[in-house]
Amino acid sequence: MSREFFISAEIWRDAGIVSDIERDICQKIDEDNYKITPFSKGIDSIGIIINCFPDNLLKAGFGKPRKYISYKKKFADIRLPIPYDDFMSADYDRKYRMVVKNIIDSIRVIDEKCRESKRAEFNGEALIEDFLKKNNISADSLENTIAVIPDDVYAQIRNG
Repeated sequence: MSREFFISAEIWRDAGIVSDIERDICQKIDEDNYKITPFSKGIDSIGIIINCFPDNLLKAGFGKPRKYISYKKKFADIRLPIPYDDFMSADYDRKYRMVVKNIIDSIRVIDEKCRESKRAEFNGEALIEDFLKKNNISADSLENTIAVIPDDVYAQIRNG
C-alpha cells in the first residue's frame, strides 16, 4: 500500500540540505502513517516533490514545475521549484522555512485546483494547519517566506 502523503526532493547536489530538511519534516509528521482522508474526498494520495536547481539547469529542463491531479486515479503530483540562489544564501532556519512553505504552497495548489474543478473535496487549509502543528511551526513565521519561483519568472528563466 502506498502512502497517502509523500514528500521527496529533486535537487542539485549543492542543495543537499533540502533532502535533510525534508527527512526531518517527514519524521515529524510520521509520513508513513500520515492520513489525508480527514481533509479530502476524491484525492487519496498526494506526492509533493521539492525542486531546487540553479537557473542554468532550470533553463536546460531540470526541475520543471508540475501541478497535476488525476481525479480518476485520485492522486496529486505537485512539484514546485524553490529559488535556488535565495535558498543557497539563506541561513539554516530560513532554508527550513522555505522547504516548509514550499510544501504548504503545494498543498494550496491542490486546494485551488480541486475548488476550480469541483471534482474532489479538499480542505487544504485544515491540512496545512495540521501539518504546521505537527512541525511546531506557526503560519506567521512563514508570512514573508518566498519558497516557490512564480510561473512567470520560471517562464522567463526557461526562455532565456
